[in-house]
This record gives sequence, structure tokens and C-alpha cells, in this order.
Amino acid sequence: MGLAKRHQEEIWARGFGDTDKTLCLECVIDETLREETRPHLSESACSFCGAVAEDEEPIAAPFEDFMHIVMRAVRFLYMSVEDAGLVHDEGEWFGGHVFDSADVAYDICEGDVQDDVLEAVTVVLTDQLWTGCHIAETTRDQALRWGWDVFCDMVKHRSRFVFLSTPEEGSRHPGEFTAAEFLRELERILPDTGALLKVPAGRVFWRGRLADAPSKVDEYGTAAELGSPPREHASNNRMSPAGISMFYGSDDIDTVVAEIGAHSTRRYAIVGAFQTTRELTLLNLADLPPVPSLYREVPPGERYFDVRFLRSFATDLGKPITLDGREHIEYVPTQVVTEFLRFLPRYPVDGILFRSAQNDGVNCVLFCDSTGCVDADVSDHTYLRLQPDTVRWVRIVTKVATA
Repeated sequence: MGLAKRHQEEIWARGFGDTDKTLCLECVIDETLREETRPHLSESACSFCGAVAEDEEPIAAPFEDFMHIVMRAVRFLYMSVEDAGLVHDEGEWFGGHVFDSADVAYDICEGDVQDDVLEAVTVVLTDQLWTGCHIAETTRDQALRWGWDVFCDMVKHRSRFVFLSTPEEGSRHPGEFTAAEFLRELERILPDTGALLKVPAGRVFWRGRLADAPSKVDEYGTAAELGSPPREHASNNRMSPAGISMFYGSDDIDTVVAEIGAHSTRRYAIVGAFQTTRELTLLNLADLPPVPSLYREVPPGERYFDVRFLRSFATDLGKPITLDGREHIEYVPTQVVTEFLRFLPRYPVDGILFRSAQNDGVNCVLFCDSTGCVDADVSDHTYLRLQPDTVRWVRIVTKVATA
């Protein structure tokens, strides 16, 4: 075999062509990609920003070394159409979605490097067609998202009380989930992705109640008045249906006022801080771990797709819902998920942390009814104890939601 042909085959196998460019770390935005590139620094100038070393310490890496790192990410998500066995007939590819090298480069690197570096990646990638590495089955994050859609449709429009014990027709596609399977899969991935947070006793959550005048401080300044409502007064909420009392609170006063004042014309709120009295395990949808980097030498595996799904799931759970009557349907999926996590998982869950739809602050729902909220002088084993010196009135300046 001639040298030229052998070299061309090597280029095709590695996925990118020859280049004499160099790249400094200032042209790399993603922290992991920067750290993976750092050991390859051997050059004194950057081809992209023009930076030049002021001493003998190298500041740039050969672009070919950088591309080997990029190709780890490419190979995790994509393969060539030939390797995937796609069929080409009459000018069309069959068996999977097809992408050109520019599509792949932008999907992998957009936002992780400067624009001129991204353009160089698209140029140096071999001019071939790609498809997803998982063409034979749905990727886990896609399967979980579709499972969530199936689950939402089931509990909103078909069955919300007995679906866990009602046979469902399984999907014809490998890796996809029924509504019941989705809940069990969600239960499985939460500990594996670090989404469960151990909260020690002493964590403070603020809770508020609307009032017509500041003078209501004395009347509302007890755990019975400010804590979880009695079940006969428990209204329909994002995580709990009417009649089921839970503790809704926030990390700070601004967030709790934004939450309770968003759909009211009242001018005042009475707020107070409740302190947890024991360790709690909370599903932390407010601060999920970052999606594992594709640039690391060790591939992230299924955790990459699980975390991607959980982050989209958290966004979906916290999206604003117009209170025009449709909330009685739109709240059902989150209510069912909450009840499942409260009663049926293989590990204890005491509540959920999630982002506020009003100001992106942190909200909580704790599985604690009115009997679990006590005043400071009560020593019973409870969930939450009101801190009397924190109770105060605040003026509501949040704009009232009209849609």
C-alpha cells in the first residue's frame, strides 16, 4: 500500500485531516476542554488569537492534539454512516438521521470554543456523513423524555389513580418506557446522578401568608397560622392536590413573597422562618449536577444522558402555569410524581427543592402537614420549628400575574 493511501486511511480513521495550526487556552471556553488541552502545550504562539509567549514557557497546543480530544466527544455521540450500516439508495440514506461534519462540529463544540476555533474544527473534520451512535435504540435522555410525555398524557387524560396496576402496552422501540416504567426509571437514576441531597437539621425555609394589614403579624405569627395549612384548607398546588397538606417554602424572603404575591392584589405578607429539626433527604432539582463532559478521557456513559434528562425534567416541573382553571390538569403530573416519591421509592425522600417560576429562587415542598410545624417552645419530634424572632410583615411589590 502506498504511503499516500495509507496516510489517507489514517486520516479517515481518526476523523480529521492534517493541520499545522496551534491553539492557546484563552481560545477555549469550556473548563474541562481547557484542562484536557493543557498537558499538550508545546508551542509559543496561537494561530487564532495571535498570542505569543513572553518567555520560554509554551502557551499553545498543536491543533491536531486538540482535535484528538474533540474526537472523543464526537465518537461518543456519532459514527460514520458506513460504520452504522445505513443504506444509501437513489440519493437518500435510510436507517437513521444523517448529519454533515459542520452539524457535528457545532453540536459538539458550539459555546465551548471561540467562533474561529469552531470554524477550524468544521474545516478539519473529514468530509463525511455521520449518524447517531444509538441508531438501533433511543438514547436514554430521549427515552426518558418520551416516557415523561407518555406519563403526563396518562395521568392527565386517561388514568391517575390506578395506572400503576393497570397493564400498559409496551413500546415497540427498544429502551422506551410506559408511564409506570418511567416512574421506576426515575426512581433508579436519582441516587446515581447525585440528585438526592442530605439536608442536616437547622436548614431554614421561609414561609409567608397574605395579609390585608401589617397588624396581622400578631395573629399570623404562630406555627399553626404560618405553617402548613390544615388539610381542610389545603388548596391545589404544583406538587400536591387539594386536601393534602404539605409545607411550601423558600430559601429567602424575596422568593416567598414573589411566590405568594404573584396572583394576588393584597399589599402585605406575613413571613417567618422555619428551621428543620432533623436530617432530611430532598430531591434537589434546584441545583442538579452539571452534565458530564464529553471531553474527558473516560467516557461518561449513561450518566451523561440521565443528567441531561433530569435538567430538562427540572425545567419542565418549574415552568410557569397560568391559573385560569387549567392548572387543575397541568399540576397533575407533578402531583403524581411527588406522591410516588413520598410513598413508593426504595429510599426515603422527605421533599423536593425546585426553582421558582417567579424569580429563579429556590423553593421547597416538604412532605409535612400542619402537625409537623410547631412553635419554638414545643419539643416534640417534628419536621419544622418556627423561629419567632423572624416573623415580620413585608410589603408586596411583586407585579401581579395576569396571564
